[in-house]
Amino acid sequence: MLARIARRGFALVLTVFAALHCSAQPADQKRPWKGYSILGNGHLTAVYSDDSRIVSLTHQKGIQHLYFKDYTADYVASTSFELVGGSAGASEVGMKNFFTAQTLTALAGGATQRVLCFVHPLDAVVLSLNVTGAAAASPYRFEANLRNEIKTDITISLTSLKKTGRVAMAVWSNGTVLAVAPRTLADQVTVNGSSVIITGNLEPTHTAEVWLIPASSEAVALSKVRAIEQDKDVEATSAKFWEAWMKNGIFPKFKSNVPEAAAYLEAYKRNLYCVKAANLNGQIPAEMNGQFVTNNMPQLYPRDAMMCARVLLETGHAEEARQIIEFWANPRIPMKTPGEWYARYDAYAKAVDAGVGARFDEPEWDANGYFIYLVAKYHKSQGVWLADRYLIYKLADFLVAHIGQNGLLEEGGIVEWTGYLPATNMICAAALQIAAKLAHQFGDESRVQNYAAASQRISAALPQMFDQSRQTYADVRFTGKKGPNGESLPGQPSDKTYLWDTSANFGVVWGYPKHREIELTNLFYAKNTVKLDGGMQYFDTTDPGLAEYGHAVFFFTTAAASQYQSLYGDKAAAKSFIDWMLRNANSYGLMPEHIKLDGSDASAASPLSWCCAEFASALLAWSRL
Repeated sequence: MLARIARRGFALVLTVFAALHCSAQPADQKRPWKGYSILGNGHLTAVYSDDSRIVSLTHQKGIQHLYFKDYTADYVASTSFELVGGSAGASEVGMKNFFTAQTLTALAGGATQRVLCFVHPLDAVVLSLNVTGAAAASPYRFEANLRNEIKTDITISLTSLKKTGRVAMAVWSNGTVLAVAPRTLADQVTVNGSSVIITGNLEPTHTAEVWLIPASSEAVALSKVRAIEQDKDVEATSAKFWEAWMKNGIFPKFKSNVPEAAAYLEAYKRNLYCVKAANLNGQIPAEMNGQFVTNNMPQLYPRDAMMCARVLLETGHAEEARQIIEFWANPRIPMKTPGEWYARYDAYAKAVDAGVGARFDEPEWDANGYFIYLVAKYHKSQGVWLADRYLIYKLADFLVAHIGQNGLLEEGGIVEWTGYLPATNMICAAALQIAAKLAHQFGDESRVQNYAAASQRISAALPQMFDQSRQTYADVRFTGKKGPNGESLPGQPSDKTYLWDTSANFGVVWGYPKHREIELTNLFYAKNTVKLDGGMQYFDTTDPGLAEYGHAVFFFTTAAASQYQSLYGDKAAAKSFIDWMLRNANSYGLMPEHIKLDGSDASAASPLSWCCAEFASALLAWSRL
């Protein structure tokens, strides 16, 4: 089956990816799927989309969210940059390169309008407009709609918006400032309510340019405006900066007989950059476009963030990984019990029951395994400990103390529905082996023995989660559905049910050895869970409320399957999963969370940070074969 999928995907991938690079969206078109681009530099994150299907839902365009320093406040509702007068055709959206969003619009008379958006290293979001094929100058108009009130668990208000020379200066009650300024001195700047409007005249050979620069004070904002004024070519400067960042990491290297090499490399770069852009000082949410929120702020999942940190580490971007690891090592982040993170936090790193998606208090003990792995991996590559031994001990001791009488850890894990999960148990068994080695380095031989014994106990119990009738690892559940508030319900041992779950491959990705049961499991996956011409479903369920979600075709499980095949299996199968993800990327070439099983639509979480990261990891793993 996978071989047939690979043959079908091979002929399509280059054509489809070329379409993704800059694609129109007729009303009846599905692929590329609707979505956003994520642009940022570690200090600010801009969520950008001119995709007509997004615009019709949000009634906004351009920059639809802008965050600075962290994800506690979203300052910009929309931006638009266009010529005044004349008729325009349908727009094509995509990426000019891995760090620049691009919108092309056909104008009357054969001219083409181009709007670009990218992030400059001096903390400026740059928007530009130019026209090719025009015979005469044209007036243009830029508008930025700022958020007058930002309602989270508190209300942040726009306290002032004024014009200072040619700079519009917005100030919010939390102290954040946003400078909005055109490059051209002759352009006119006006403020109206919570909007900034810039007008000017665009010569055929010129480019109009506007900068949005967040800062912690008006003085700092003005100094950044003055600094970027000295840069005569902000696009070239940004290109040099981002290409250097990318080259400082690890590139996939493809053999000469891989015709998709250029398309693969571009996809790798833009998805890896997306993960970088989503990281604000160690905060990396599941997504930034408003689907998974807590108190109207992007949600912070320890799991998703640590998944991204692993990929940043393996792709050679240790600084970003360090920020994420240190964020979750910070003792100010509350734990449910000693050694147990909550499943979800708001952007203030508070665990509160005020969000969408999985419950904040559902057990997520796989995060302990991820963190132990990451700390050891970072030390191995960089020679630095990012957490003290006592935090590692606390996390490992919690796992040891919560192994059940049957030798397994019962928790929600990746699926966030309490039961016995193969992925969680494999990940934690592997992490306890790492913890034993670390304890030996730290001179604690008692813990060495405890951790090693606990790891072996879990390993010995793994067959309990192997469904002999179907020859696959499966989640073991004791109740058929979740509670009315999304909580896991207690069940009786006699109600034991095996439900397949394709996240089991993450156990191997995070260091558990290949073994017979995981090999058989992947055979089961190939026969039963590969849908929509090449992607992998997530999990089975007897809960009607979860079925539509679990049965959808997910990018992170597809990427995990690809990584497993690259590590231990079939190179053609690994490639087929990569090609499926490319064919189903969003309009900016980034990876949504999932595609609905009926093929009608992509997840509104488009992109999802973790999915972009796992795609990059899958492509890197395949390139090494």
